[in-house]
Amino acid sequence: MKIKILILSTILLFPPFLLAIDVNQLLNNVRKDLISLSADFKQYEVDPSQRVSEVSTGKMWLNAPNQFKWEYFEPAPQLIVANGQKVWIFDEDLDQVTIKQQDSTKNPIYVLLNKELTETNYTVENWEEDNNQDNKQAGIDWISLTPKVAGDEIKQVWLGIVGNELKVLKLKNQLDNIVVFEFSNSVKNPELSEDFFTFDPPEGIDIIRDAMGL
Repeated sequence: MKIKILILSTILLFPPFLLAIDVNQLLNNVRKDLISLSADFKQYEVDPSQRVSEVSTGKMWLNAPNQFKWEYFEPAPQLIVANGQKVWIFDEDLDQVTIKQQDSTKNPIYVLLNKELTETNYTVENWEEDNNQDNKQAGIDWISLTPKVAGDEIKQVWLGIVGNELKVLKLKNQLDNIVVFEFSNSVKNPELSEDFFTFDPPEGIDIIRDAMGL
């Protein structure tokens, strides 16, 4: 659970190869007319020895400027909802919800939607690594995002794009493990209700609030 929260509270966006692509134009093409987004995802973690672990699947929704919902189906149900001010983390198996203050400024999720946040928080470049197997994936353009201010969690972010769609997100943490998100069945600007990004805790579950006293 801690890994998922870490990723979503300091993340979600960007990886690797192109010849002479204009990365800013590529991001602008992805952002064009983008207000909301939904997609299925597969998530897993790769360590420096290329061992794969922490495999999970689910569905995500984004809504500009700073709302998201991240629902894990397998191996254990978990729901993470952010309304722009608060984040709810509901662990169904534990009958527990954690409520945290939302910090949106550096989260790569919002970078996808916000050019200003991209330029403020990240250095955007092509990712060109000749021996990287990802370079052999036909049709995928890769972008590297390096935080301008080093943090405690994320060292590097990569974004893989096909056409104008985000297909792969990779995040390197301080242990040099890489968390990978592979997206499919993306829908641009789905219709979402006004209360879609809120969460009402079920009766009888434990509620844990962060130090901010939310």
